[in-house]
Amino acid sequence: MKEITVDSLRLGMIISSDIFNDLGNIILSEGTEINERHLEYFNSHRIEWVYVDDDFKNYEDLNAYKVIASDKYKSINTHYGQVLEEFKRFYFQVQNKDFNFELEILEQELVPLIDHLLNDNDILGSMRLVSFRESYHFTHAVNVAMLGAMLGKWLNLDREIIQMIAMAGLLHDIGKTQVPQDLLFKTTRLTLMEMEKVKAHSKLGYESLKSNKKIPREVLAAVLFHHERSDGSGYPSGLKEDQIPYLARIIGVVDVFDAITSDRIYKNGISSFQAFSVIKDESFSGLDPTISDVFLSNIASHFINNRVELSNGKIGEVVYVNRYALNRPLIKLENGDFVDLSTDYSLEVRDVLT
Repeated sequence: MKEITVDSLRLGMIISSDIFNDLGNIILSEGTEINERHLEYFNSHRIEWVYVDDDFKNYEDLNAYKVIASDKYKSINTHYGQVLEEFKRFYFQVQNKDFNFELEILEQELVPLIDHLLNDNDILGSMRLVSFRESYHFTHAVNVAMLGAMLGKWLNLDREIIQMIAMAGLLHDIGKTQVPQDLLFKTTRLTLMEMEKVKAHSKLGYESLKSNKKIPREVLAAVLFHHERSDGSGYPSGLKEDQIPYLARIIGVVDVFDAITSDRIYKNGISSFQAFSVIKDESFSGLDPTISDVFLSNIASHFINNRVELSNGKIGEVVYVNRYALNRPLIKLENGDFVDLSTDYSLEVRDVLT
């Protein structure tokens, strides 16, 4: 890591230390690759010095940056696709009640995907590069594994625990293979009886996996208890607060985030900023507030300089994220005007544009 002037920055350099403003908020996070918008942002905010990785190869122009972006696109899609295909094979095996399975190949495929994430840090940026069109039940599992692994990094957990979190993310909904499939694809509201059948998936998943002695107990516990909530309103056991295993609390947060931001057959996903409000609200009663705060704070830091669409249809760029109102950033509109959503509640971010 070395400190250089902003004037010496080149496209493709990697920020090696979080950049803070005068209020102590992160305005650009470690692991961010420098592009043209970042250079403009530094100049407009009078940021003069930043830390970058030492091993920069002196890329001189935007074409070199595009090569990096292209390699990143290929890498994430390759690793994502390999995990996705292996998980589908495993999913159908369990669905056919063939519980004599081996997880070694699935674990092996997870390693390069996790390594990619831990070396990148911009989890949502990586996920936006994924170009697979698959059933939600498959992509949700891989997405939760990815989000969980990144959250494990942000929580400063060691590599072995991060690997277990990713495996728990992949397997957390495997019990849905034993739920009547017409209920999983039903487009109208479930009855109370139907809802109970769907909620049984956590127990069914645990029962399907528990005979495999190679699966860590922490992973099994996360599969069984990822729908427990700290106020006792969750299932299957109505556990509260610290009664809920730590990995289950981690999976609980990222499971909710991906579920509400993903398109489903019966609804469209909401924007990441709208999801912030949901996660924040649920952290007051159900989700672990400490884990939720770490997750949201780190996710939010990567939205700076992203183009967004507001609820009134106007397009702008995120220039500042208030740590006390993560879902309501300061937006610079295309006409140069600023909209502070932390004070203007008539608008909200509808979507983050790629």
